[in-house]
Amino acid sequence: MLRLHHRVDAVHGLDSTFCAYFEPRDIGIDRVFGMGLNAFSTIQTARRRFRSVPTSSAETIVYHNFWGMAFFADLDRGSRRIGVLHTDTPGLASWLRQLSGLVDGALCVSRPLLELVRRELPELGEDRTAWLPYPVARDRTEAAQPPMASRPIVLGFAGRLSFEQKRVDRFPLLIEALDRLEVDFRFEFLGDGPQATWLIRRFEKDPRIKFHGRLSGSDYWEVLKSWDAIVFVSDYEGLPISLIEAMAVGVLPVVPSVGSGADPYVRNVREDLLYQPGKMDAAAAAIHALTRAGHSEIQQLRRRANSVIEPHLGDCYERTFARHVFHVAALPRISRSTFKRATPHLRMFVPFGVLRRVWLGALWKPAAWTTGWTAESDTASA
Repeated sequence: MLRLHHRVDAVHGLDSTFCAYFEPRDIGIDRVFGMGLNAFSTIQTARRRFRSVPTSSAETIVYHNFWGMAFFADLDRGSRRIGVLHTDTPGLASWLRQLSGLVDGALCVSRPLLELVRRELPELGEDRTAWLPYPVARDRTEAAQPPMASRPIVLGFAGRLSFEQKRVDRFPLLIEALDRLEVDFRFEFLGDGPQATWLIRRFEKDPRIKFHGRLSGSDYWEVLKSWDAIVFVSDYEGLPISLIEAMAVGVLPVVPSVGSGADPYVRNVREDLLYQPGKMDAAAAAIHALTRAGHSEIQQLRRRANSVIEPHLGDCYERTFARHVFHVAALPRISRSTFKRATPHLRMFVPFGVLRRVWLGALWKPAAWTTGWTAESDTASA
């Protein structure tokens, strides 16, 4: 997503620079400042390095996933702060409340996330928050899959191969459930992640399973277009980009009902493609039902999938993002701009790798709090 912004922001009037927390300090990309953080870095380390990032009071600071706002807000020097919420995570509601007073606006990639932000940060209201349609890098939809009669159904997963959130440890259970139903299938994985090796070893003797690794451009789209259905087994989601990309090329969604932005998309294609979370028998049953449907019915479902994601085509994401940044920058500032000195706390000296595993909420606790605030009328560009 940041690469997309780097490429197109100027087209929409935004003069953007980027701070990449976990990229090398000598990243060598124009307008990108890497902080070189890793799992052993701490909030205190991050704060020290952030001080050297060139920001000014003429800028609006955009925090993707709100990440870092809590411990950078007193250092960012911006005239406005906007959070872009890309995903859900357990505990998010209570963590957002801790950012009250630090935020001027928000963009959310799904309706449930937008409702959550409006509920937990009521000072933003409807005027300062908006739905941000994730982009599908296509100008039109298509559905070119051949009939499924007399061939295996081709299933796939595209995303991070990890136990956390994506729960790839459930895929062996799904395969077993499909075998019990005697479904004739192939399964393909697009992506990489910390549990990629575990998953590859788990399926190394099964010729029906294929791993493509990470692909981009036309290679990515050619694999995606060859699937009949994309299957998610996650614990939580915002709105997976790979899901709407797959639906754009006629791939049918099989998704757990975790209350994410994906739920209404899937429901508008077919109700039974939305299954009870964690129930691999239910996911397998939904896939089995697809294999028993006639070609005309499948084609109709593919057209519905195409129709659902039409708001995501073209440059909808970039236009919405730029419009909201300018809109919030023109409104009176409501976020705090003056802070007392940050008080050292244990969480500031614990490595990020540990915080992510046992103390995730610490990343959302403000490092410094305010002594007051001043309203400013600067109209920042980006």
